[in-house]
Amino acid sequence: MFYEMRHPVDVDYFTVERGENFSFPSHIHYHFEIIMLTEGEMTVSVGNKEYCLTPGKGILVFPNQIHSLVSAGNSRHVLCVFTPKLVNYFFKSKHRTLPQNNIFDLPSYCVEMLTALNETDNISKVKGLLYILCGVFDEQAVYEDVKRDEESRLLHKIFEFIDNHFQDDCSLENLADEVSYSYAYVSKYFKQTVGMSYNSYVNYYRISEVCYRLDNTENSILEISDECGFRSLRSMNRNFKKQMNCTPAEYRKRSEKN
Repeated sequence: MFYEMRHPVDVDYFTVERGENFSFPSHIHYHFEIIMLTEGEMTVSVGNKEYCLTPGKGILVFPNQIHSLVSAGNSRHVLCVFTPKLVNYFFKSKHRTLPQNNIFDLPSYCVEMLTALNETDNISKVKGLLYILCGVFDEQAVYEDVKRDEESRLLHKIFEFIDNHFQDDCSLENLADEVSYSYAYVSKYFKQTVGMSYNSYVNYYRISEVCYRLDNTENSILEISDECGFRSLRSMNRNFKKQMNCTPAEYRKRSEKN
């Protein structure tokens, strides 16, 4: 299992992938993922559950859920990965819960819209479709408080700690105290499980929050830097440019044009 980092944290990020006979090993990522088949069958594992995906059904994977995809025969799929910020109200309303089942029935109009979805589509249109899909899922889903085995509980506690403390002291030392494990164990566990260092992931998370605030508030870049837990504007600018390939000012200017 590995943490997939190829999807950026841009607040309006989404990607649509289409293909045949697709398989992908166990992984997790920060984004939502919806999978739909137009032909054939695919085995999709989410957490400790396995689903047989066929046309007319969809699977919605929540952020940081371990999942894998296996096609044994002929299949054609449409797969959309999108940032939680595109469906922020839905995402926040489901905080600390997960669906008992990730599979759901797709009405024909959803199949048509998802099949026609294109990465060049207007972002307002994309948000509308994604909210419709999440709404259809929500009407069918039953949710439960997050329950995990010891290993996955630890990973969830780490993600929860980051979510609650990214704005202040989110250090590995404080995390280790919070979860009652040694500093060395937590550091090694996170690196082996997620595939990157704890500090790198925290920076990744903070930059995603910076992007959201640049797009959705009029706060100054200095204020946003402080809100997102960076000790200095210089540190925020350095990490932002490393991840986004532009400065926060350039990012905000580009967003305003869009």
